[in-house]
Amino acid sequence: MSERNQSSSREEAFKFDESIFKPQTDNRMQLPGEYDASFQEEQGFDQVWIWALLGIELLVLLIPLILTAQPWWTLLVCVGAMVLSMALLASFKLNSRIDSSGVHYRMKPIHWKEQTIPWEEIDHIFVRKYSPILEYGGWGIRFGRNGRAYNVKGNYGIQIVKKDGKRLLLGTQQPDEASVHLSQHPLLV
Repeated sequence: MSERNQSSSREEAFKFDESIFKPQTDNRMQLPGEYDASFQEEQGFDQVWIWALLGIELLVLLIPLILTAQPWWTLLVCVGAMVLSMALLASFKLNSRIDSSGVHYRMKPIHWKEQTIPWEEIDHIFVRKYSPILEYGGWGIRFGRNGRAYNVKGNYGIQIVKKDGKRLLLGTQQPDEASVHLSQHPLLV
C-alpha cells in the first residue's frame, strides 16, 4: 500500500462526524419515574379590586396629610409604609405541584423552601369548591374549622386529608386540570 493511500485512509478514519451530536430518538427507552407527568400552578394576588382598594387607601391617607400641611417626612413615612405593604403583597405567590413523589407547595416569601407531603402520608386528595370567607375567613394563609388553607383567589381548591387527620387546602385556578391529573395518578387509581 502506498504512502498516499495510507494517509487518505487515515484521514477517512479520523474524519469529523457531526451525526454524534444529533439525538437519536428511535432507540431511547423511558426509565421508570424519569418523565412523570405533573400538575404545576403559580398564583399571585393580581386581582384588580385589591389594587384599587389599596390605591384608594393611599389617597384617603395622603389627602388629609396634605390638606393639614403636615411635614414632608410624615408624608414620606406614610407613602413609604404603603408602598412597602403593596410590594409585599405583590411578592406573595402560591406555587403548587403534584408529581410522583407527592404534593409540593410554597407560599413565597413566607416559606423559604418548598413544603412536601409525600403520598405515603395522604389518605384522601380531591378537588372541591369551597367558601373562602365562611370556611377560612378569607384568602392568604388561613386556619379554619376545616384545617389550614393556602389560597390566593377564587373558590376552588385541592383538599388534602392526611392519615393523621390533619387537613390542608391549596387554592387552585385550574380545578379541571388538577382533577384530571389526580384521577390519572397511579397511586390514587
